[in-house]
Amino acid sequence: MPPRTKAILGIVGSLAFVTLGALTLFFGIRSIWRAFIGVNSQLAVALITAVTTILVATITVMLGRYYERKRDIEAQFRAEKIKIYDQFLRDLFEVFHEATKAESSDVTKFLREWQRKLVLWGGSDVLRAYFRWIVRLKRLTPDAQTIFLMDEFFRALRSDIGQSSRGLDRGSFAHLVLRHGDFFLQEAAKNPSLTLAELGRLEEEHFGQSKG
Repeated sequence: MPPRTKAILGIVGSLAFVTLGALTLFFGIRSIWRAFIGVNSQLAVALITAVTTILVATITVMLGRYYERKRDIEAQFRAEKIKIYDQFLRDLFEVFHEATKAESSDVTKFLREWQRKLVLWGGSDVLRAYFRWIVRLKRLTPDAQTIFLMDEFFRALRSDIGQSSRGLDRGSFAHLVLRHGDFFLQEAAKNPSLTLAELGRLEEEHFGQSKG
């Protein structure tokens, strides 16, 4: 007999066995129930009520404990995420602010060293935002879209730990890494392809070198 035929016969036999067992159980319970009803219908109703109450109470307690345990685990996991994200942002801002102008290669190198932790701890939305940002950041000429993608990444980090960014305009987090966030947003609105090098020249013209 071919192996495929044996496998099919095995499946059919298993299904037949399960079906037969279910039918036997069903008819057995029905017979007992009818006999019990015939003896004392009031007692049967009372017994069903008692059993139902016990089952509902038991299930309620079990579900309550399950969800309580789940909430505790999620809270602990969120606390660990907060620690990881806090250290990440702390180190990232140091990279940005240690130099007068953060080089794209420096930021990319830093992010590469942190990728392992982001993969382990970051949620799906965090990773998707990070992938979009790092791909853009690896370009030779960082531009306004690089900053906006960073903004989206920061928002994803906040959302992942339960913080809302509602009410914060797009690009708001540029204030944390650029000297003149408002000026950047103003110029980026005029020129979405504005590079950070061009932004630096515009800042020198607008604010003067002594204020840059």
